[in-house]
Amino acid sequence: MFRWRLREVLLTQDAGLFGMVQNALHDNKIPYETRIINTGSQNRRSGGWGRIGENVSLEILYYVYVRPKDEEEAEYLIAECQNKMRR
Repeated sequence: MFRWRLREVLLTQDAGLFGMVQNALHDNKIPYETRIINTGSQNRRSGGWGRIGENVSLEILYYVYVRPKDEEEAEYLIAECQNKMRR
């Protein structure tokens, strides 16, 4: 699949939610693609001192994309995953 033909259904910094959503989509046979971006200073090779004051739990972005025809079902599954995470 080409990403420009897909819809972004999730952008999170929570690795647990990201994994739960992937499992839900897989279990429901919804094809998806992911993208992971590290925005931290170590990614920019600025050295060890560049990390002072950074919240390292917020430096990775997790994206999930699905086909437009699967978007509504995927959003429902994501909402279910988010509800489970809140409990």
